[in-house]
Amino acid sequence: MLRRKYRCLIYDSRGIGRSQPISPAARFEIDDHADDLRTLLESLGIFDAAVVGHEMGALVAAVCAERHPQTVNSLVLVSPRQAISDRDIKQLAVFTPAALALRELAAYPLIRNVVAWRFRTAPPPYRDVLFNEFADLDPRIAYESAVSAAGAENVARLERLVARSDSRLLVICGEKDRRGVTQARRLFSLARAAKLATMTACGFLPMLEYTGQFVRLLDRFVVSSLRSSRAIIRR
Repeated sequence: MLRRKYRCLIYDSRGIGRSQPISPAARFEIDDHADDLRTLLESLGIFDAAVVGHEMGALVAAVCAERHPQTVNSLVLVSPRQAISDRDIKQLAVFTPAALALRELAAYPLIRNVVAWRFRTAPPPYRDVLFNEFADLDPRIAYESAVSAAGAENVARLERLVARSDSRLLVICGEKDRRGVTQARRLFSLARAAKLATMTACGFLPMLEYTGQFVRLLDRFVVSSLRSSRAIIRR
């Protein structure tokens, strides 16, 4: 829907989907993912992107905006929060020896329930895709990426980045996503220039649950951000 009006890029993070295989020496810290985003944008000659990050991607987007401000015009943070809790990380580690494929790991009731619960609000076709992508993940990559995004220090880091960011900001969350709502309101209160949109009867996947409304929010925000940028340039 957005592609009718904008140039839209959707990419697989390192070690995920078609961004495989990956070097054994590769790292999966948030800063590594942010540098990948910058490399992608600069390689395509894009220096004024509206960067949309969901959940863990919200932190990646915010880090990219701070480290490489020349590539980012505005930020859209969707359902911002830890991708997985510290407790779940510890439990996941028990079942993640290097030789174990996640399609086998997914057979464990604990992991299957965690994944099924996270994706329960997605429409059936997307729900199946999300689970299958999870099952195809390399276990080391899945674990290291989750660990890099977990912990109170990353929540605090996202708040610091938002508080000192000069980028225009839109925060979107679903009212049924309690953790997302709490974090979204917190970020909104800290930002210098931000808008907050809480979508009714929606969980933590607003782009899949209410796609049309989500697209309209993004469109209005991007248009207003571009107008502000042009006004600054004219002065």
